[in-house]
Amino acid sequence: MNANLPRVGRPRDPAKDHAVLVAARKLLGEVGYQQTTISAIARRAAVSAPAIYRRWPSREALLEEAVHGSGGRDFPEPTDDLRADLLTWTRIFLARAASPAARAGIPGLLADATTEEDRQRLLALQDPVRSAFAERLEIAVRGGEIPGPADAATLFEILTGATSIRGLTQGNLDAEEFVAALGGALYTLACHGADTAATTKGDRS
Repeated sequence: MNANLPRVGRPRDPAKDHAVLVAARKLLGEVGYQQTTISAIARRAAVSAPAIYRRWPSREALLEEAVHGSGGRDFPEPTDDLRADLLTWTRIFLARAASPAARAGIPGLLADATTEEDRQRLLALQDPVRSAFAERLEIAVRGGEIPGPADAATLFEILTGATSIRGLTQGNLDAEEFVAALGGALYTLACHGADTAATTKGDRS
């Protein structure tokens, strides 16, 4: 055997990753944030604790991915109707924020995010979603659905903030009415993107 050849480690098993994340989400909803420990997750997922730590550097990192990660779900496919697409995005975000795992996990994760590294790790989980949302708005600009520029960053903050607060405090109560109201508001703001950008620039000057 050639000693100069690099060692190839055992590849990660996506099935184990999925089992761990599912176990974490179920435990959050069943026993709460504090009781969702690595050992409890390992027992539920039928994996070892060292196997979990080889995949995630800490309990908080694992729970962040369980609550905020994509979970293998695809982003909404763009249609030719931006308003309908914004309703879809709102509906998905609200459903996730209203889930038992999120309602149990988000307050604890926010309380434990005490360092800049913690905050950056949490933001990094949103990067793919944020990019997909921005791309949908860019498609709308290129297709003439809305005037440019689209302030995707601000609209994404409104989407995530409003759905998080609503989901955590009221769950799925009157969900469709909320989705229609917030999705409609996002569409109105998107349609006035150029005006909003000009106003913001004027305020900063």
